[in-house]
Amino acid sequence: MRRALAFVAALVCGSAAAADFGRQPLADSREPPAYAPLSGDEGARYELGLRVFNTQWVVAGTPRAMRIDGLGPLFNVGSCDGCHNDGARGRGPEGDGPVPGSLVLQLQRDAGPDPVYGHTLNVAAIDGLDAEAALSVHYRARRGRYPDGALWTLRVPAYRVEALRDGALAADTILRPRIAPALYGVGLLERISDAQRRRWAADPAARRDGIRGERAGRFGWQGASVSLAEQTARAFSREMGLTTRLLPADDCTPAQTRCRLADGGVPEVDDALFAAVLAFQQKLAVPAVPRRSDQEERAGAALFAAAGCALCHRPRASVRLGDGRSVTIAAYSDLLLHDLGPGLTDRDVAGRVVTSRWRTAPLWAVGLVPRTGVPTYLHDGRALSLEQAVLWHDGEAARARQRFEALGGARREQLLAWLARR
Repeated sequence: MRRALAFVAALVCGSAAAADFGRQPLADSREPPAYAPLSGDEGARYELGLRVFNTQWVVAGTPRAMRIDGLGPLFNVGSCDGCHNDGARGRGPEGDGPVPGSLVLQLQRDAGPDPVYGHTLNVAAIDGLDAEAALSVHYRARRGRYPDGALWTLRVPAYRVEALRDGALAADTILRPRIAPALYGVGLLERISDAQRRRWAADPAARRDGIRGERAGRFGWQGASVSLAEQTARAFSREMGLTTRLLPADDCTPAQTRCRLADGGVPEVDDALFAAVLAFQQKLAVPAVPRRSDQEERAGAALFAAAGCALCHRPRASVRLGDGRSVTIAAYSDLLLHDLGPGLTDRDVAGRVVTSRWRTAPLWAVGLVPRTGVPTYLHDGRALSLEQAVLWHDGEAARARQRFEALGGARREQLLAWLARR
């Protein structure tokens, strides 16, 4: 194992300068740049996609809506930016109480969505209709101690669904709280080959460390979407109530008669606007993050690899661009699913734990903080720091977490500071 980790450490340390493709300075988060120069038509489509991304959609039939209508009848937020915070990850709850709009409660059963409430619990509605429910969270503290005696505290969330408009959720419906993941570099993630993911899944070093990566889709916290187009259409449909040609139904169920009667036309997001939003995401750059000295970079990368983090958060990936060029990116992900232990599992309405596997979250730009509020991490924003996010890792990541815990205070801080500059 020592030999395998030494090899990975050398790979990480030698890759920083060579794997910065896709990064651009982010002078203004409201004007995120593309990762490469765009032609006239490409630039116009990118700019249109950015405007649509930031636009508040309105109810169908609103005068002078300029094609940006059809919101609802049930929804969570009225714009893409309302969840994705200028392309960054959504913000989780800062404390007890109602959850912010960038956290949605997905509903899933073995047989499909909840029979009454559909795929997503919608907490807002157009005039004349009531929201499906209200969602709040309460945290209890879980405390522990590092081997060197330092104390740590984690937040353990408990979600409460109240004021259900159409009766109870099905007892076997799984409650899946999810904040919006960051969109930086997603077009490059889409270009990571299946062959490369197969090699990562079969890596003997990872297997020896108890890691069993599974291939699924590339997008969503659990790899539910195989393409960026599918992920985008699902978000429009289930979180904004907007139909597209790819997904020509919103999240109104047969049991919700009034909702179905209030639907707008199909598609509500016309093909040109959908294509523009997709083009914006596919070309969106990863914000360049200031780095420290080469020595500090090498030392942090070596700690990251020695802990075993790089066996899932792969430091380098080769992608082929549309013009045929091959480039190397540093997304720090294998885009595989992993069991991260019982602490991060979802539960169904009856309180039963459901085995959950998580797509390795890309770490590039993970240290960027939102313009407002506090930074939150993991699928539901329960972690208020990168340190807390690491401490939640268990299951296949238990050995890596244990190595992190054993580093000692100074080296833990050194690793976390390096991680914040990815």
